[in-house]
Amino acid sequence: MAKKELSILIVNYNTSAFVKLSIFALEKLSSYPYHIYIMDNNSEKKDYESLKKHINNNENVSLFRNETNLTGSIAHGTALNELVTKVKTPYFSILDADATWLKKGWDKILLNKLDNKIKVIGTQASGNKPKDFPLMFAILFETETLIKLNIDFRPKDISLLQDTGWEIREKYLKAGFKGKYLDYLNTRTYKKGPFKKIIAGEYYLDNNYSQIFASHFGRGSSLGYAKYNRGFTRILYKIPFFGKHLLRRKGIYEKNKWIEICKTIINEQ
Repeated sequence: MAKKELSILIVNYNTSAFVKLSIFALEKLSSYPYHIYIMDNNSEKKDYESLKKHINNNENVSLFRNETNLTGSIAHGTALNELVTKVKTPYFSILDADATWLKKGWDKILLNKLDNKIKVIGTQASGNKPKDFPLMFAILFETETLIKLNIDFRPKDISLLQDTGWEIREKYLKAGFKGKYLDYLNTRTYKKGPFKKIIAGEYYLDNNYSQIFASHFGRGSSLGYAKYNRGFTRILYKIPFFGKHLLRRKGIYEKNKWIEICKTIINEQ
């Protein structure tokens, strides 16, 4: 039986506040030994230096900087490919920078669900992407199987839903493996959870909807412009000068509120 140690892979692009939260969460909630590998994708100097200072003397975290000209999903997928080469543990988890595990013993719970057929477990897709296999927000792999399948995390054609990590589902299923997913809820419609007052806050629960495993804010470095810019708010935020300022203020508020709620959940365990 493989030794239960994990690597945690995070790509940062101007999201240091979120990454700091994930570091905090992993320290509080993990059952097994782990090491965090962060690839900074040419963030603004202030964001990068803040993260670098935060992890100073933390032996559980390694930070790398990729001064790339690539952007968006291509940059993200390329960085993940680089981070996977650093994995020496039997298991590893990928976290979007603005996602975090929120359940004590998250790693033990998820690892216990892996078996001879199920080699990957994680969050369910939103929107019109396939719902029967884990997506890239927060996901845990058995390393050996992923390496054998030679997964390329770079997107191919986003218009065909072949975004970051699109090969995972196809290659695992073709090889006869399964992936277990955590059910998805969205606060646009789900108003009972701790994030109910945060517009479009997305988060993931177990199949019984009893405990939160991971939460995805969906804001990242853009502060959620795409998330807010729809419906009535689309008109409001297009008001010259004022609209952009209002949108940014709302994004900052929800980002800080999301982090605050996450820390409360973590500290109560």
